[in-house]
Amino acid sequence: METKNLMKLALLSLPMMIAAPANAHKEQGIIDTNTQQELVANITLNLDCQAHPEALQRAVSFNYLEQTVKFVVSGECAGPIEIKNSRFEIINDAGRTGSIRVKQDQEHVQQSAVLVRSGSVVLSNINIDVPNDMPAVELKANSVGQLKQVTTNAKSASEDSIQQFLVTDNSTAYFEGFSGNSVGVYGSSYAEFTKATDQIKLSVFDTSSAKSNDKNHFSSVQVAGNGYFLADNQSNINLLMVWSKGAAEINNKSRVGEIMMGGQTHFAAYKESTIAGPYGIWGNVVFELEHSTAYNWKAVDKPYSIIIGNNANVNGKFYPGWSWTGQAK
Repeated sequence: METKNLMKLALLSLPMMIAAPANAHKEQGIIDTNTQQELVANITLNLDCQAHPEALQRAVSFNYLEQTVKFVVSGECAGPIEIKNSRFEIINDAGRTGSIRVKQDQEHVQQSAVLVRSGSVVLSNINIDVPNDMPAVELKANSVGQLKQVTTNAKSASEDSIQQFLVTDNSTAYFEGFSGNSVGVYGSSYAEFTKATDQIKLSVFDTSSAKSNDKNHFSSVQVAGNGYFLADNQSNINLLMVWSKGAAEINNKSRVGEIMMGGQTHFAAYKESTIAGPYGIWGNVVFELEHSTAYNWKAVDKPYSIIIGNNANVNGKFYPGWSWTGQAK
């Protein structure tokens, strides 16, 4: 079959530095087409970056016939890495010796250590070492990324903050097992924090959205420019900032500490959620409590704002129905 011969040729043409030791195996299946049967396969390649630091860089530059290509990396792989119009999985070896590093003194045009452009990537159990002011991972141009327990030393050389992980330009990312990281979601993109994320600093701008699924903890969340954030299922936010037509909601026993909001923004708490305060409110806002609790509330004089609660508990007092307004008398 012509397709089988092409696939064999593609596998044999991999550089020896990638295939040696060439521990590769395929999981194959057959799909029917109108003209012929076409072979589809998933392949796993072991890359020894200790022996060949550029192995991962070269491996992701090839086109593969397989639907999904998984790289199991060992040793320190040279970065930066660009994934374009491809679907790859990059995971650490069993001993967790694998990593990706962009050296401080090397010249590089790419602005992030791992750039995914119109592609799909799974990054699992791997550390990304970068120079100052370089993000670890950037997804752009309708890319999709599943990031699991990815660590990095990315930081700013000045007092300015840096987003270690960027999701931009209609892209989608899923985060699991992160701690102490900064994430930026821009340009009609989406990010979801599935589980085991802690002390995350999150920014959601430019008609983008993000969601926390399960008992995740955020040191701060900032939403602006028609952005939206949902903290669900006992999620916890220390500081929530909602600006410039942004919206944020907490649901199902989730919690917010301090809230700052202004500029035609919306906040709501549902299903036994809690706001501890303090509160900073500017401009015209919508602030809603639905079967939820607010502590340390001080009545405000905002006649053009909507501040209401249904069966709300405020400062230890229960307000049945829609009897709480939050406004100064």
